[in-house]
Amino acid sequence: MIKFFGSSAFVFVLVTGIQISVYADRGRVDEILVAAARAVGPAKEISKIRSITSTAACVGPKGTYSTTVVSFRGDLTLFEQTYSYKDPSSVSINGDTVWGQKPETGKVVLLDAFQRMVARLHEYQKMAFEPRKFFKELEYVGEDEFAGRPAHKIGAKTELDIPAFLYFDTLTKRLAGYRLLIPNSTDTVTNILSGWNKVGSLTLPSLVTAIDNAGEWTLRFHSIRLNSADRRLLDVPPRVADQAELLRLHEQQKTAHLTHNSDLFVEMFAENLTQLQRGEISIRPKDENRMRFKSYFATFKFKEWENIRPPVISVSKDGSMATIAVQKRVRGTYKNEKGDDVEENVVYAWLEVWEKINSKWKVVTVASTERDGSR
Repeated sequence: MIKFFGSSAFVFVLVTGIQISVYADRGRVDEILVAAARAVGPAKEISKIRSITSTAACVGPKGTYSTTVVSFRGDLTLFEQTYSYKDPSSVSINGDTVWGQKPETGKVVLLDAFQRMVARLHEYQKMAFEPRKFFKELEYVGEDEFAGRPAHKIGAKTELDIPAFLYFDTLTKRLAGYRLLIPNSTDTVTNILSGWNKVGSLTLPSLVTAIDNAGEWTLRFHSIRLNSADRRLLDVPPRVADQAELLRLHEQQKTAHLTHNSDLFVEMFAENLTQLQRGEISIRPKDENRMRFKSYFATFKFKEWENIRPPVISVSKDGSMATIAVQKRVRGTYKNEKGDDVEENVVYAWLEVWEKINSKWKVVTVASTERDGSR
């Protein structure tokens, strides 16, 4: 009993010590972030910020360009760049909805989560006092040197779980920069905040150097304006909202297949679905389709149901019709007449036609082709 008690006491002390260490690390992180915000300006003045509009003259390995970043409270960001050597680009962010415009056609298209992250990591002015809006899982690592100066080092992850380190100058208390650790690589992306300017009663980053394996970029912010932007600038355009909803439904199809949920899948169908396949046209009511897919899901075990390329979503100008072009690999097993497992590997290409019925998107027609996926 004495031995057991002693062992338990040791475990208790060990666990308690770990908990204290974790709490101490969190407290250290909070202390560093509070000091960084204070280095920007009084909390009362920071709380008055509704938007920050920053414009920079930039130089990179390929030439000159300009960058404009508009940051709002909440997940609203506009990121625009114009180049001397290629077409301009823009990223608009409203929550999880991200869109831009194709320069060659002027068509507004959905952008992906990576483009969202890259755009947001240019919000240096907002990041200076709210780093937790851009990084998560912050942990105090220790003291280090960054850009030739002593710094507090904090481990973190981006919104896409890319490992990163944040650095805070131990003398000025300001955010000194960050370094991204590229997964499955020794490459890094380093952003150094080396210049700061007064903007009213606040001090915000005005000179940033970005370094990766392709070279070095310099961003000189010559204009930083507070509370001059209109939030309506980032209202989601109707056709973008349609594309985002159709992409959500596309992902719902995957969930339905991998969870063998025929109801979740068929709820996206119109009351009658037209299918074109193997030289035949069939029209089936929703109840019949539900039974067909219930039987299919019960006999097929999916190993893979993945896009080979991103779906191509097109919406009509009036928002009443849409198409989604899909190329997908489907792998899995089913049992034959003898009860043996049979491997199946098929590449499908299909076109879905969607109609907005009672304000909800429903698939009305599917035309499908397939080939052996093992080739």
